[in-house]
This record gives sequence, C-alpha cells and structure tokens, in this order.
Amino acid sequence: MLLTDEMMKENCKRVLRRIAWRLQYVSRKRYTREVAMIEQVMGEDSMGTIVSQVYIEQLLHQLPDKARYIIKSIIIDGMTEEEVARKLKMTRQGVNKCKNKYLRQLAQKLSHSAQ
Repeated sequence: MLLTDEMMKENCKRVLRRIAWRLQYVSRKRYTREVAMIEQVMGEDSMGTIVSQVYIEQLLHQLPDKARYIIKSIIIDGMTEEEVARKLKMTRQGVNKCKNKYLRQLAQKLSHSAQ
C-alpha cells in the first residue's frame, strides 16, 4: 500500500509527538530528582544555607575533578549538558552518564549522613 503525503505527514507528526513527550518526561523526572536533592541539602535560613554550601563543597571535593566540574556546571551554574560536553570535548550522553552516576553517589552519602 502506497502512503500518501497526508498519511506520511500524520505518521511523522505522531512520531514527533511521541519523541517530544519522552523528552519532556525525562526532563521533568530529572529536574524533580535534582531539585529534591538540592532542597534537601539547602536550608531555609541564611546561616543554614551557608553551612549547607560549605557541606556541599566538602561533598563535591570528594569527587574526581571531571565529575565535580560537571555537577557544579550543570546543577549549580545552570549550564546545559551540551555546553559542558563541548567544553570537556565529550558527548552529551557521556556528561549525562557521569552526572547521574555521581549524583547517585552524593545522594547515598547524604542519606548515610542523615541517619
């Protein structure tokens, strides 16, 4: 069966909508996870915030240099994964994988220190 132009357009629209939905879902999930971790560490009052910042710096210094740079750039400085990847001459997927790996490690350290 030959696909008409209209059928091809509709098929492409459906595929693009599905891709856009997945990207939005993954982005929202990542944002929620990262914000929750930051809010857990950062206090409400200014003194608590200062102590939390010092604590975060101590935690970050336990990471390898590349991981520390990636996490500080993306989470704290608000850079995109693509920007960090270009600066480090890595792929975006490599930056994402490194970021997720070390965020999990930091979350484990935070949960152990809270107990």
